[in-house]
Amino acid sequence: MTSTHHQPEQHHQQVAEATGEASGKMIVFSIKEPASVPEEHPSVQVLSDIGAARLVLFSFKAGQQLKEHKTSSQIIVQAICGSIEFTANASQTTLRTGMVLQLEMNVPHSIIALTDAQVLVTMVPSPSSHSLQREVFQNQQPLVMRTAEAEKQEPSS
Repeated sequence: MTSTHHQPEQHHQQVAEATGEASGKMIVFSIKEPASVPEEHPSVQVLSDIGAARLVLFSFKAGQQLKEHKTSSQIIVQAICGSIEFTANASQTTLRTGMVLQLEMNVPHSIIALTDAQVLVTMVPSPSSHSLQREVFQNQQPLVMRTAEAEKQEPSS
C-alpha cells in the first residue's frame, strides 16, 4: 500500500464530462472510472463552480491521502466508489460506496483512501478562500461555471 503525504495537484485527465444547456440551467455530469491516477497524489477535477456550490471530484489510489485541512464552506462528501477513512476532530469514520457525510465549515479534516476510490465533494457555498486552493484548485477550470454576465442575460420570472 502506497502512502503519500503530498497535497494533490492538478491532474489533466478528465474523469467527468458535462452535458446540458449553455445557460447552465440543467447540467448532467457523467463520472467514469479514471484510466490512471498518479502515484504521487490524488487526481482532482473541479466539475462545477456556480457560486452557490462547488463540486469537486477526487480520484485516489489506495493509500493516498489529503492531509488535514479546513474550508470556509460546509461540505458534503459522497463516496462514489471504493472506501476512504474520513477523520474530523479526532473522530474517524469509514465511507464506502454509496455513503454520504456532511461536515460543518472550518472543521479540520483529512482523508486516507483505504482502496482505490472516487469521492465527490460538494462545497456550500463555493469557498471564497480555501486552505487547499493554491495546491488543489490553482489553474483548474470547472467544467461548468456560472458568470455574472450569464445571470444578467437570464429573463427574470
